[in-house]
Amino acid sequence: MPKTALFSNTLVIAILVSFTGCMLLYIALVGPLIAALAVLVLVLGLMVTAERTGKVEPVYHAVEDHKGISLAVIILFVLALPFVLSNNYLLHVAVMGGIYSIVTLGLNFQVGSTGMVNFATAAFFGTGAYTSALLATKFGLSPWFTTVAGVVAAASLGLVFGYPALKTRGYYLSLVTIALQVIFTLMIINTSWLGGPNGIPGIPAYSLGGTSFRLPLAIFGMELPYQANYLYLVFILLGLALMAASRLHNSRTGLAWNAIEQDEIVAVTQGINLTKLKLLAFALGAAFAGLAGGLYGHYTSFIGVEDFDFSKSLVFICMVLLGGMDNAIGVVLGALLLTIVDEKLRDFADYRMLMYSVILIIILLSRPQGLLPKRIRRYQAAKSAGEAKVQL
Repeated sequence: MPKTALFSNTLVIAILVSFTGCMLLYIALVGPLIAALAVLVLVLGLMVTAERTGKVEPVYHAVEDHKGISLAVIILFVLALPFVLSNNYLLHVAVMGGIYSIVTLGLNFQVGSTGMVNFATAAFFGTGAYTSALLATKFGLSPWFTTVAGVVAAASLGLVFGYPALKTRGYYLSLVTIALQVIFTLMIINTSWLGGPNGIPGIPAYSLGGTSFRLPLAIFGMELPYQANYLYLVFILLGLALMAASRLHNSRTGLAWNAIEQDEIVAVTQGINLTKLKLLAFALGAAFAGLAGGLYGHYTSFIGVEDFDFSKSLVFICMVLLGGMDNAIGVVLGALLLTIVDEKLRDFADYRMLMYSVILIIILLSRPQGLLPKRIRRYQAAKSAGEAKVQL
């Protein structure tokens, strides 16, 4: 086949995959619960069919070869989203999906790459939110600065907690993280200067050039709701977080994390420093969660302990499992879809969590590796002396 024809074919595939993914997310967002569930089933069916027919790898390669075009399609979709959504609530759901995606990208370093199941992600998420909110409300500092402080505080907590916690492994490590989550929740409830059970209201919004992000956004003579400001901000940061996560996965650090996940003893014999790399996974995951927490606090203007309890940590883990562990794109897809499904289930009030759990159990039993499972690393022979090529 001529190279030009091959190029055009792969280019079309990359555009179609990116456009179809965006459209499916849009349908899930604007449609009723049945539409969101139908999108989940459709994506699941497409992945299973593609794997059985051997079409997965060609599609992956097509998107990889033309990732610039795929990225352009996604950017255009995000830019157009505020113009086409019918109400502010749907924009709010999209913003929350982006925030949760940043959290789960960090959690994926631990659960997906290194094999450490962390049930305290909501505690790190809350650390970033409370640090940023307290500095902004009590000391009048800029929300941009306080968000950075929240990232630092969450990463520091990850280091301080991670060092003794990593002396355990497996189920015992999971139990230790559960204990941290419970301690965090009780500390918030019983500490008055943290707002106690009443939370922290009146958290200021971001501002740029003297314009608050809580004011409507005027573009091309159209007035968009203020959620559009946060949508663009959150998805810019999500894009940067996704880029960082992908580069880490493809780096020596990512390889070392995978080696630890497969067999710690073998990893040690290969010269891998377990403590250093596990702490790095904990600190980076906590930093991502802290960034998302700061965004969440300044977006909602109110935070309370119920936003960062144990159930929220379970939801984050479910997002990683559904999307596909150790696959950054899959993790983001899982976070966006589950955020949408979770919001659609609010109409069922008391039965919401029951239905949410049943849906997850069915999906994970039918596809335990997730919607977009991690890809096996393949090594090719060097083309010339001194060259090494790794195909991921």
